[in-house]
Amino acid sequence: MNNETTWAKPTPLRPDGTNLLPFPVNALPPIIGDMAQAIATTTSTDVAMAGTSILSAVSYCFSGVYRMSAKRDHTEPLVLDTLTIAEPSFKKSPVMSLIKRPYIQFAHDWNENNKQDIFTSQAERKLLQSKLEALEKKKDVTAEEIAKLQTELSNIPSSNFRRIAVDDVTPESLVNLLEENGTLLMISDEAGMLGNFSGRYSNNVPNLDLLLKSWNGETYISDRATRASIVLKKPYMSICLACQPYVFDGMINNPVFRGSGLIARFMYCFPVSNIGSRKYDTQAVPESVAENYKDLVYKLLGAKFTYHDEKELYLHFDAKAYGEFVDYYNNFIEPHLVTDMAFCKDWGGKYHGELLRLCGIIHCIKCALNDANPVENRVTLDTFCNAIEIGEYFREQAIYAYSLGDVDLGTIKAERVLNKIRSKHIYQISISSYVTADSSSLSLSSSDFSCSSGCISSSGTTGRSSPLFASVISSAASFIISCIADLRFCPEIT
Repeated sequence: MNNETTWAKPTPLRPDGTNLLPFPVNALPPIIGDMAQAIATTTSTDVAMAGTSILSAVSYCFSGVYRMSAKRDHTEPLVLDTLTIAEPSFKKSPVMSLIKRPYIQFAHDWNENNKQDIFTSQAERKLLQSKLEALEKKKDVTAEEIAKLQTELSNIPSSNFRRIAVDDVTPESLVNLLEENGTLLMISDEAGMLGNFSGRYSNNVPNLDLLLKSWNGETYISDRATRASIVLKKPYMSICLACQPYVFDGMINNPVFRGSGLIARFMYCFPVSNIGSRKYDTQAVPESVAENYKDLVYKLLGAKFTYHDEKELYLHFDAKAYGEFVDYYNNFIEPHLVTDMAFCKDWGGKYHGELLRLCGIIHCIKCALNDANPVENRVTLDTFCNAIEIGEYFREQAIYAYSLGDVDLGTIKAERVLNKIRSKHIYQISISSYVTADSSSLSLSSSDFSCSSGCISSSGTTGRSSPLFASVISSAASFIISCIADLRFCPEIT
C-alpha cells in the first residue's frame, strides 16, 4: 500500500500576472518599436516597460494639435497616461532616462535657438505694460485710449522659455506651467508626486481637478484671492510614470483617486521580472537606433511647436476601419463590461476611447515617417489592428491591476512568508516534533504536517479528502505564517 501523500496543485494567493499577454512590440510603428526593443535589450528588462512609456511620451507630441474622431459627437485627444508598476531594481530609471532624453534636449535647443525672439517679445510686452500703467494715472485719459492700449497688449502673444517635461510639481505650479506652455509631459520614474495632488501640502484636501481635466482638454479656471484668475482653455498633459508596488497599492485603495476616475485614466504595465538572470554585457542601444529616435522626436516636436492655431485638427477612420471599430465595440467591448471587466467598469468604460487615442498616435507617427499629412490621410484598418493588439495588452493589465485592489491583510502576510522562504532557498518545511501556538495551544506532530515548496495556498486546498486533515494543514500553515510574519523565531521549522 502506498502511503505517500499526494498534494493538489496549489492555488495562488492572488493573480500574479504570469499568464498575461506579452507586450506586442511589433505593433508599434518603426523607430518607436526599434527604440523600445533596444532599451529592453541594454537594460535587460521586459520590453513592455519601454514600449508602454515610449507611447505615453510620444503622445505629448500630438496633444493640443490633433483629436481622433469616431463619430461626429465623439472625439478623443491624443493623450495617453501610463503607469508602470515594478519592484526596486527593475531599472525603471535607466529606461525612463533613455526615453525622455530627446524631449529634454529639444526643449533646451528650442530655447537657445529662439532666445532673442523670446527676450524681444517679453520686452515689448513690458514696454506696453509700462505705457498702460502710466496712461491710467493721467487725469485726462479716455476709456477709449486705455482700451486701445489694452487691446494692443493682448495681441502680443506671451512668450516664455518652453518647458516640455515636468517631474515633482505641485498643483499650483502646474497651473502656471500649463498657462505658459499649454501642454506638458509629466514623466518620472517615481509616481510619488501624485501625493502632491492628494492633499500632501493642503491639509489632506485633494486637488485632482487639473489632472483630470488635462486628460481631455477641459477648460480649467483657477481663482485665488491673492492673484488674478487663470483660465486654461484646453490644458493637456500626458502622464508617463513608474512606481513601486506599495505606491500603487496606496493609489488603487485611495477612495479619492478611485472615485474621481483618476485610476481609470491610466494604462497599466506590470513588466515581467528578469531579476536574477540579467547580464551586464548586453548590447548598448545602437547609435543608428538612438539617432533615428531622436530625429523622429525632433520632427514631431518641431511640428507641434510651430502649430499656433487654437483649433485642433481632426483625424478620421476610413470606411473599413470605422466598420471594424463599431463591430469591435458592439460585439466585444460592451459585452465584456459585464464579464471580465465587471469589477473595473470605470476603466472598461473608457477603453474604446483609449483605442481611439492609440489609433491616432500610431497614425500620426506613420504619417511622419512617410512625410504624409495625418489629416488628409485616413486611419486605416492596419493601424486599427495595431491599436487593438496594444489595447488588448493594456486591457489585461488593467484587469490584473484592479484585482490587486481587493487583497486582504492575510494575503499580504502570506506573500511575505513565501518571499522569505524563497529568499532562504528553503525547499521543504516540516515540523519534526511539536509546535505549540502561543495563542491557540495548537499541538502537531511530524506525521500531521509535511509541506513541499509552494504548497501554501489561499484556500488551504490539499490532495487529501479528509476535512480534519485539511483543517490541520490549514492551521499549521496559518501558524507558520504568523510566526514568520511576526518575526518570531521558530526552531522547529527547518
